[in-house]
Amino acid sequence: MSYRNHPRRVFIVLVIFMVCAVGPAAIPGHTAEIDGQRPLMIVGDTFQFTPGAWSGYFIHDRAKKEYYRMYIATLERLTRDGKPCSWMEVGVTPEKDPSVVTRFLVEETKSGPGEILDVIVQVQGYAPFTVPESFYKGEGTDRDVGNFQGAAVARRIARRVIPLGGRTVNAWDVEAVDTKGETLEALVSEEVAPIGVVMAESSLMGMYLSDWGRGAKSRIEGTPVNFYVWLMMQMGGALTK
Repeated sequence: MSYRNHPRRVFIVLVIFMVCAVGPAAIPGHTAEIDGQRPLMIVGDTFQFTPGAWSGYFIHDRAKKEYYRMYIATLERLTRDGKPCSWMEVGVTPEKDPSVVTRFLVEETKSGPGEILDVIVQVQGYAPFTVPESFYKGEGTDRDVGNFQGAAVARRIARRVIPLGGRTVNAWDVEAVDTKGETLEALVSEEVAPIGVVMAESSLMGMYLSDWGRGAKSRIEGTPVNFYVWLMMQMGGALTK
């Protein structure tokens, strides 16, 4: 299904974006998310800012009863305001909707992505756009984009060798607890950059490694435009269809 061939779908997405732009406070009792965004689970301290590293996952969101694919990559490293930073990308491909790629410039910390400094989003079939700071500043769970959810390792259970796609991975079987107190059973490995997760399961979600490697390049195509300019472009296109 293409956004371009479904004016109603385009209109719905524009409404979602407009709500985010105005802010949830403008609509009592309503919260909004940028369409296509999903949280990124990080377990323990296995995250590595390795330029060009990528990994792909099958995700089962048991709470929302949906399945999707997620792609994570760490790209160029640079210094911003004296801080070591990296560009990273998260791509989400739902079962029925177009894929969405989000590109983040994040501060590097020992536990993974820290402060978000820039964000670019591209919906399949559309030009990319830069995201206003109000969408990603603040605490992780309050963000419309850049929702990195961490889980601390509570117990390392056993070292295991996992066969996967013709390869083997040395991994730790661990028990972890997220910020909401939810317990996760996970397999983590430093051999699987960038996030180090082989498998993670809880009552709310399941995350399963499908492939990984090096040599990743940005999946954002074209020159990003200002978010509000992007909105006007889509509104103009929808009105002419």
